[in-house]
Amino acid sequence: MNIIPDPFQVILNTVPFLVAVVGMYLIILRPMLGYLLERKAAIVGGHDEAARIEVKIKARMNEVEIKLEAARSEITSLRANKRAAAQVLYDAVIAEAQAKATEQITGALGEIEVARQAASAQLKIMSGEIAEQVAGQVLGRSISAGA
Repeated sequence: MNIIPDPFQVILNTVPFLVAVVGMYLIILRPMLGYLLERKAAIVGGHDEAARIEVKIKARMNEVEIKLEAARSEITSLRANKRAAAQVLYDAVIAEAQAKATEQITGALGEIEVARQAASAQLKIMSGEIAEQVAGQVLGRSISAGA
């Protein structure tokens, strides 16, 4: 048994091995390394593009937020103005209604006072007549106002 290999056999076995390694490098490894480098560049470019887009989106969002806040404040002031105008109109309608109600109450009080005075006068006349009748019945004769 010989432990040292035959150099000619080693060279013969090395040639197909080297041909296979070079072939694999040319056929598989070099295109794969190129593909992986392109993929890495695409990924880095994608991340960079995503970062640029994110910065643009944040800037636009800030612009939109500023516009939205301006619109909110404009709506708030518009709402306050409309409420103030509505309050003025409400106050005018209420004042007019109160004036009409006061006028109606004053008219009704006037009518009541006229009716009270008429009723008072009529009661005085009737009480005078009743007093004459009662006095006439008690005395047994007719009592005249002048006698």
